[in-house]
Amino acid sequence: FLRRVRHWLDTLSLRYQESLERVLHHRRQVLITAVILIVAGVIAQRFVGTGFLPEMDEGAFVLDYWTPGGTALTETDREVHIVERILAGTPEIAGTSRRTGAELGLFATEQNRGDIVARLRPLSSRSRSIFEVIDGVRVKVQAAVPRLRVEFVQILSDVINDLAGSARPVEIKLYGPDLNRLEDYARTLEAKIAAIPGVEDLYNGVSEPSAELDMRINEAESNRVGLTPQSIAEAAMGALLGAPAGEVRLEDRSIAVRVRAPDSVRFSRMALGALPIVSTQTGATVPLGTLATFEPVETRAELLRENQQQMIAMTSDVSGRSLGSVINDVKSVITAHPPPPGIRLELGGQYASQQDAFRGLLLVLALAAASVVAVMVLQFQSFVEALIVLLAAPLSFIGAIGLLLITGTPLNVSSFMGLILLVGLIVKNGIILLDFTRHRMQTADLPLERAITEAARVRLRPILMTTLCTLFGLLPLALGLGAGSELQKPLALAVIGGLTLSTPITLFVVPTLLVAIRGRGYRLVHTH
Repeated sequence: FLRRVRHWLDTLSLRYQESLERVLHHRRQVLITAVILIVAGVIAQRFVGTGFLPEMDEGAFVLDYWTPGGTALTETDREVHIVERILAGTPEIAGTSRRTGAELGLFATEQNRGDIVARLRPLSSRSRSIFEVIDGVRVKVQAAVPRLRVEFVQILSDVINDLAGSARPVEIKLYGPDLNRLEDYARTLEAKIAAIPGVEDLYNGVSEPSAELDMRINEAESNRVGLTPQSIAEAAMGALLGAPAGEVRLEDRSIAVRVRAPDSVRFSRMALGALPIVSTQTGATVPLGTLATFEPVETRAELLRENQQQMIAMTSDVSGRSLGSVINDVKSVITAHPPPPGIRLELGGQYASQQDAFRGLLLVLALAAASVVAVMVLQFQSFVEALIVLLAAPLSFIGAIGLLLITGTPLNVSSFMGLILLVGLIVKNGIILLDFTRHRMQTADLPLERAITEAARVRLRPILMTTLCTLFGLLPLALGLGAGSELQKPLALAVIGGLTLSTPITLFVVPTLLVAIRGRGYRLVHTH
């Protein structure tokens, strides 16, 4: 078997040498083909979506939910029970845990919000991916509880979002001094952005008003009975929120005890007005309603500011499309409906993180190319060979872009790192070929064309061996085998696509470019 493989490789080397000799006599056609490849790559790149981090099936997701502002805890609990029944009826979900009106993370949470963590069965025992499960649950929840606002996020993404502060893939930040104008413009954009395919769980950023009871104290009346506004406010606060009354220890836990008025008083405007207030000076008891007036008002539950500017943030998730394509549609909507004077708009979220990451990776790519050129100049003692080998990199990127397009994989941080890795792999093959060419020109005093055809025959085997070893090593990642392989899959696809195209480019285009620039009879100048 090994003898047959060796014979096949020897035959392939001779055939390659003959093919290269013919190609070197048709340099114009080769260069035209290279230009056509570059144009095709530029066109194909426009159809490749872009993203931030690769999506992966983590086997669990978080469902964040909000009921309208001011919703009672019991009503929120009733609506979320409906969501829990939907999750329990989903065969792929193994179990759930829920928090409502509790302290989530580092933040105090209102009684109208919470989250549900859903754990899925192992991937081998379910037919749908986590993304299909989320889409199915989303449709059912929106149909069963339309007034409930929900957001879906996987565990790792939720942690990264909490740390980075960019909670959603799409985030439109609106800045301006007038909050009402900001909210009006946000509602205008909401109707247009909601129609964009792939936009899910859109939130317009408008904080829904919460009902409050504004208590205004009559200072003249309170002074007459010997009470101060502060003492009246403290008495009302004690009745509503409760006053500390010690602790009760149950087993190994200490539970704080608070004494407050019953709910029949706390949630009734009339009963609150009859709440007795005791004067510390006279000992007389006065109804709260004679000392203060109550007026129902609506206030916003939260006000957001960034860099000391009033802000509201529109957010949405992305499903079924790449982040870049959705952002392009969002930009088109913003162009068609620009912000009015006094309002400034800025795109944030994962898109902003993606742009920052891409800028950093472009810098790394440039530094890698410069470092490679420096090494090759020292090796070849010439800029011509170094630049010719490096020119193979853009052509090889076309193969990476093509495979990403065929597989429907977006250009994200992982695949971008694959492009950086390609630079070193491509240059390695070029150095193997041209270093031996230079060696034959020095030792046998051969002209360039003859030396490079001999080098092609001799160096084909190591070029193929190193290339095939790399391709087969990356194949399991490209096929998505193993847990967590989704993170490395875009990198593997980019390298496989680029390296597959770079091999014929190194074997045919690089020698053709060198002969076209140096000339067929070019010889090294020997110095004694």
